[in-house]
Amino acid sequence: MVNADVFKTTIEDDLKEIAKAKLDILILQRQNENLCKDNNEKIKKFAEEIENRELSLEDNLSKSGEKKIETSAGWCAYRVMPDSWEYDIPKLIHWANEDEVRRDRYVKVVEEFRKAELKKDLLNDFLTKEEACDIGITITPQAPKFNYKLNGGL
Repeated sequence: MVNADVFKTTIEDDLKEIAKAKLDILILQRQNENLCKDNNEKIKKFAEEIENRELSLEDNLSKSGEKKIETSAGWCAYRVMPDSWEYDIPKLIHWANEDEVRRDRYVKVVEEFRKAELKKDLLNDFLTKEEACDIGITITPQAPKFNYKLNGGL
């Protein structure tokens, strides 16, 4: 017979080591935040500079009346965008269903199987598992999933 106390002690040691490692990660992340604070402020200033320059680019291009301006450093341009299309589906379906040709051309009917209802009926013994196999359902038991929890909020 296996002594359960040995496993309990080993598991407790593993959980304690995991907790220590998670705490070390949190400490390193806090140190990293402090070390990166200056760089984050510089990055923020650069991002603001870029945003201001982009606004200036667009304003100058707009004032020039041109669609594109090329320079040795690069270019800026207004790109032609495709039209935006919005569909009122219920209104369109109603319109298409008024005429057989339009209905055949524009309306697609989709059949959907209610799996949840069938599963509920199987679980409530309305159908047997043997009947389920005959009609096209395969039920495969799954192995339990390993999980653990550390006390102390980590």
